[in-house]
Amino acid sequence: MSLLEIEKITKSYQDGTEKQQVLDEVSLKVDGGEVVAIVGPSGSGKSTLLSIAGMLLSPDRGIVRIGGTEESSLPKKEWAKERRERIGFVFQSHHLLPYLNSEEQLTLFQEKRKQKKVSALELLKELDVESCIRKYPANMSGGEKQRVAIARAFINDPDIILADEPTASLDAKRGRQAVEMIRNEAKKRGKAAVVVTHDERILDLIDKIYPLENGKLML
Repeated sequence: MSLLEIEKITKSYQDGTEKQQVLDEVSLKVDGGEVVAIVGPSGSGKSTLLSIAGMLLSPDRGIVRIGGTEESSLPKKEWAKERRERIGFVFQSHHLLPYLNSEEQLTLFQEKRKQKKVSALELLKELDVESCIRKYPANMSGGEKQRVAIARAFINDPDIILADEPTASLDAKRGRQAVEMIRNEAKKRGKAAVVVTHDERILDLIDKIYPLENGKLML
């Protein structure tokens, strides 16, 4: 089953007196347990596409479905709830809150109705950072912080995982480990994962690779 469906997404921005088309009828399907990568040069629209898939940005035209629900047609006041419940984000920088320990980072936004499905301790164990459960970001290494951020992305048992340049702030070894963790968790939990990346060194970990060029996704 396709957990993420993007259908004919178009997005333009006004650039002075001209309109610049960033995405031109882009379509994509990602199944549960599948990890895909969107690649392309800076400014090609990769992050815009990810933002639209993650309900952070509206398309000009087109449809986004997550788990069969047409998210793009929902009122914007419902978007925050949908993001919290159905989408897990992994960013370039870990974006951990400095005043919360690792367990609190995960449980602060955890949906109570899903609390029994996956626990903070379980995820931290799987990602080999159980020892950081009471640590604050200032006392963790860069690799530990990124692992906690990956655990946070999975805490609400979302349908899809969206990772925006997850290796950008890490060295080659830790960057590869981060993508391996995203891949392993997506496979184990049957999630659809989309990784936007410039890092060719991790592409062997990806199931399908789609270049984004001139606003079009090369399928």
